[in-house]
Amino acid sequence: MSYPWQNISPKDPFRASQTNLISDVDRKILTQLYQPIIGPQAFSLYLTLLAEIPQESYWSKDLLHAELLALSNIGIPEFYQARVKLEGIGLLKTFLVNEPEKQYLYELQQPLSSHAFFSDDLMGLLLYEKVGERKYRELQQRFSRQVRDVKNAENITKSFLDVFSFSETAFTEQARMRQNDNALLGDDAATLPVIENDGFDFAFFRQLLNKQFVKRESITKELEHTITILYTLYGCDELQMAQFILEAADIESGKVDGEALKKIVSDAYEQRHSTRLEVKDKVTQSIQLAKDTEKGREQKLVQARFSSEEIAFIKACEQLTPHQFLTSIKKQKGGIVTASETQLLRTLMEKADFKPSVLNVLTHYVLVILNNPHLSKAYVEAIANDWLQDGVDSPEKALAKAKQFAGEMKAKAEKRAASRTTAKNYGKTVARKKENLPDWAKEERKPVVETPLTPEAQQKLNERIKKLKSSGKAGDE
Repeated sequence: MSYPWQNISPKDPFRASQTNLISDVDRKILTQLYQPIIGPQAFSLYLTLLAEIPQESYWSKDLLHAELLALSNIGIPEFYQARVKLEGIGLLKTFLVNEPEKQYLYELQQPLSSHAFFSDDLMGLLLYEKVGERKYRELQQRFSRQVRDVKNAENITKSFLDVFSFSETAFTEQARMRQNDNALLGDDAATLPVIENDGFDFAFFRQLLNKQFVKRESITKELEHTITILYTLYGCDELQMAQFILEAADIESGKVDGEALKKIVSDAYEQRHSTRLEVKDKVTQSIQLAKDTEKGREQKLVQARFSSEEIAFIKACEQLTPHQFLTSIKKQKGGIVTASETQLLRTLMEKADFKPSVLNVLTHYVLVILNNPHLSKAYVEAIANDWLQDGVDSPEKALAKAKQFAGEMKAKAEKRAASRTTAKNYGKTVARKKENLPDWAKEERKPVVETPLTPEAQQKLNERIKKLKSSGKAGDE
């Protein structure tokens, strides 16, 4: 499964910049108006990036994402989630430079003024749904200017020309110099999030209002924008919106109160769903889906009898690109990645449609398990071809195949070692020749079984021995 943040590495460099000086008032607006919408993590990321920009400069020095992650105490998925929230709300522009090397540029945008914030339908509704009506009114009051009663006061303020005089020649020279000015700080206006109409049928909507008391000219461009926002956030169709318009319109004048319309739609949503609108960002949903998918997949790997070390290895193969994976192994072995190896990896991915995670397992098998010094084109392609024909399309299948290969290689090595040992000892072995005896010889070589003599036979034997002895003595004489 691919994730939107997988191309970001902690080793990737970045620089931060600001196009406008962020004032104390801006910080209050960020804290009290933006933070409820974007959350504390995105708010913290904005301030962390801002802190990296020195006061005397509008660019930070070159930094690594690893430093930013350490300062924010978050991982890559959480960083990406916070970053895109800032982008979506109009507080950050992100640029990617690929030449001469990969680098991210983060351009911080000035927040809206409090007046612009509350005047914008989308921003106002998002804040309203997050904090509720009472807190929303309180924040409005906090950022409102207290108007002093000056009915009985006389304005005695001096004009510019009452105070200053200038040389026309100097003015002309300054105008010429102004044409050569570079982009000045503060040239860029604050960025508003944009929502385009994607599905609301205004032609049909107007037809529904034709026979009603609402005046056609009451549906202004500004009100159309409000309707688009309400349609996007609350999912009101044309029929529902027409009914809400009637409730928000003045019967006598036929004019529509935009603020009343927003409250009517919000209250209707809360009544229908028994809860306030919860604005969920897509990245949060992606992260949760990824966690659920990863948890289920890990359970399957455990059931398939993969060890915890093997599961960690599979995850590493999925998180790194083939080039990053190869570079890491070569660095550990004290080698370098050659141009031919890089080309080989690219060819296998592009032409053979080899998945990066599977290719990482293959690389590990060749360089680590087999301890080869480099990726040999012919050898790697032979293994890749075998895996493709066997339907190896996931890192776990590739790992199982690699373990099978390793087992077969070990068995062959042990067999060869045994054969070499036998051949080595052949000259030292003394073969004892065993003669095949004929039957008759076997008969004679049978052991003799002694049979005890009977008393009578023993007496006769003794008498014969006695006679022999007597005969011997007679001969001597």
